[in-house]
Amino acid sequence: MRRTAVLTATVLGAAAVLSAMPAADAAAASTVQAYLSSESRTAGYEPKNPNWYTNPATGLAGTPYQLSRQADLPASAASGTATITVDTTTQYQSMLGVGSSLEESTIFNLSRMSATARDSALHKLVDPATGAGFNAIRITFGTPDFTSHAFYSYDDGASDPTLSRFSIQQDINYHVVSVLQQALAINPNIRFFASAWSPPGWMKDNNSLIGGHLLTSAIPTLATYYRKAIQAYAAQGVPIYGLTLGNEPEFSGSYPSTLITADQERQLAVALRTELTNNGLGATKIWAFDHNFSDGATYAAGVLGTAGSHSNAYSSVDGIAFHDYAGDPSAMSAVKSSYPDKDVLMTERSVWGTAGADRLIQYFRKNSTLYEGWVSMLDQNHAPTQWPGVPDPTMLVQSTSNHDTFWALPDYNIIAQFSKFVQTGAKRVASNNGSSASTTNVAFLNPDGTLVTVVVNQTSSNQPITVRVGSQQFAATLPAKAVGTYLWAGATSGTGGGHTGQIVGYGGKCVDVAGASSANGTAIQLYTCNGTGAQQWTVGVDGTLRALGKCLDVAGASSANGTKVQLYDCNGTAAQQWTASAGTLQGLGKCLDATGVSSADGTLLQIWTCGGGANQQWTLPS
Repeated sequence: MRRTAVLTATVLGAAAVLSAMPAADAAAASTVQAYLSSESRTAGYEPKNPNWYTNPATGLAGTPYQLSRQADLPASAASGTATITVDTTTQYQSMLGVGSSLEESTIFNLSRMSATARDSALHKLVDPATGAGFNAIRITFGTPDFTSHAFYSYDDGASDPTLSRFSIQQDINYHVVSVLQQALAINPNIRFFASAWSPPGWMKDNNSLIGGHLLTSAIPTLATYYRKAIQAYAAQGVPIYGLTLGNEPEFSGSYPSTLITADQERQLAVALRTELTNNGLGATKIWAFDHNFSDGATYAAGVLGTAGSHSNAYSSVDGIAFHDYAGDPSAMSAVKSSYPDKDVLMTERSVWGTAGADRLIQYFRKNSTLYEGWVSMLDQNHAPTQWPGVPDPTMLVQSTSNHDTFWALPDYNIIAQFSKFVQTGAKRVASNNGSSASTTNVAFLNPDGTLVTVVVNQTSSNQPITVRVGSQQFAATLPAKAVGTYLWAGATSGTGGGHTGQIVGYGGKCVDVAGASSANGTAIQLYTCNGTGAQQWTVGVDGTLRALGKCLDVAGASSANGTKVQLYDCNGTAAQQWTASAGTLQGLGKCLDATGVSSADGTLLQIWTCGGGANQQWTLPS
């Protein structure tokens, strides 16, 4: 909803933990590709400065790096001290994508262009070869605050509980659908997700699109309304990958907005999942909340229940969506820890400059699978918008004298340093974060085996970096106020990251994955040692214990005595961190424990207050 900030831009036409031993490296390319983008060096064109609207060409003329490819860097054997150490065997969330919105303000400006210029602007945004390659695009069901038209929903007027008037015709009339179709033709891998700022006014206690509370009695009808919107877009050739249950449910303002309690979202999630499943749309993602970090954990609990007692909506919800206007990104990690099988997603925040690039790093390091900017193109008059504030610069700015002319500001390039190179399905991998006093970074392993490391220099000085992966490394100098993306094909840390073998415990029995099943939630037990894969555990450099490609996990991230341990997707949460101490294995402040002080085959393992008993003693592989 807001254009408040942190990043910068480019011009059109520019383009303690458990100890472990390292394993052998896989073959890696002998050279590394490097791309740079920077802030402008022109005075008066710092990130967010309003001069970017007045005369963007001047600022861009002083921007030395604009998604600029550099000479390839040679890889060499590791030596000396590394600035950044990447461990590709320690993997976290799978990436959904990076993108920005195609809300009605942006689409209005695109629709004023000639066909050729509009095609150029869309290629700039979504083309993976010649543009930023945005692959996650947010749209709105009905109008938001950034629009050139009168506010509308898909069923305005008197109460219509049968939705007999439902229609997305205004989205067609205002070129929303045609622009989305054109974007999808350029990049068929785009995933569109939707948010509604308000349902029809008659579903609210004030009978208005502006402000007010959702009526609980309208929840079943709203679920049908959302389902019909998804179907209507699909009929136009625009599939909806997912949707949030409502934009900013704790905000009521002077434009379309709706107060929705967490318990109402719980009910809505159940009703919507039923609607979708019953109409062949069961794969559509449902994301709850869609508001600020500061209230995320509390609101999520109201929808999903607690970690130890899930609500009836738990299976209906795929993730928790966040905005960054209050609070800290660590809220995403907290929610992920409580609900490890749910995604956390950054669905709204524009950023500027290298500080903004560092904010993206924080989002990803706190488990977000998505980054989504808000409002892609306003004109030099900051238009069109009905938001009551003054918008900060958008990544594309349209000329007011010639609508076919637009400029891509530095924040476009800086966001493209992520979006152009991090593929859908990439895994974030471990690396030391660094410091804002030198450089910060985040690393991803693409499905094609390319390691992508994004490094940010917020300082006013050039910063030397050495990136090490296993027994190889490369060195570079990252200019002041710049972002570097480094692509290293085939670079891996090896196959394990540490010792692998049996963990032997009480009665000489082994820690065993029940039934040798790799399904999430599989119980962990004591069993006669037999050398099978179900008893082969790798001691990770990140503090994890891994078997069958998954992690030893404390169920529900609960530290209560008696909480069982299980096998689960590795997710980087505290529930999967283990410390070896005096023969014990400790997680969440408790000891791994054989239930009932029994060594019988099938004895389940749990956590319990450390007491020094033999049933809490474990021997790790050596």
